[in-house]
Amino acid sequence: MKETELFPPVKLLLESLGFNVYAEARNCDVVGRKKEELVIVELKKNLNLTLLSQGMQRQKLTHQVFLCVPEPRKKNSSTRSKEELIKRLGLGLITVYTSPVRSAAKIMFEPSTENRINVRERKKLIAELDNRSVNLNIGGSHRVPIYTAYKETSIVIANLLKKAGPTKLKNIRRFAGEKTDNILSKNVYGWFKRVKRGEYGIGEMGLRELKKFKEINALLCNREDFRVFCDYLKHENTK
Repeated sequence: MKETELFPPVKLLLESLGFNVYAEARNCDVVGRKKEELVIVELKKNLNLTLLSQGMQRQKLTHQVFLCVPEPRKKNSSTRSKEELIKRLGLGLITVYTSPVRSAAKIMFEPSTENRINVRERKKLIAELDNRSVNLNIGGSHRVPIYTAYKETSIVIANLLKKAGPTKLKNIRRFAGEKTDNILSKNVYGWFKRVKRGEYGIGEMGLRELKKFKEINALLCNREDFRVFCDYLKHENTK
């Protein structure tokens, strides 16, 4: 995931919280403004010393400074140590996850600091924002509940199987991505059934549970690539 790909979901998250959002303002990657309240978010592909240093510099402008990185695939001791360091520095953390249906940002924890604000530099930042036109809202899914990427991929697979019927694993994987094998083999939600070797379908529990995710289902079904792929699978599955 590129740094530029982190911006749209972060923008949607801040807008859902009532902020006007600006990019690249006085060296800040993202600035959210709500009257005199400022939120700054620094974006990076990896959590490193450069990002930590940037975050600490931004604390001179506001107490609400977040670091933002892609959601780690696995949470281990190294990840937990880094998060503890971020908390000790008084910074907040936002992660962005990607599923086959969307990218979404979520706040892992809020910043907590009482660092002294540089009033002069803060006024310069606010002045620049005042002289900019607010970025146009972009279409998105900020009203859709936040799920894990694993959960959303499971919902995507369930929709595929509901529309196309029992399907070969390799064909499901082509749309749903690398998590497909793990989701179907472990079947932690009990939604799926193994029809035969290398082929899966959706069970009664999956059909019932799928009705609970109206927002994600709507996002998915409005995508032309999803509809085209389902039609392709239906053809393949009748051979």
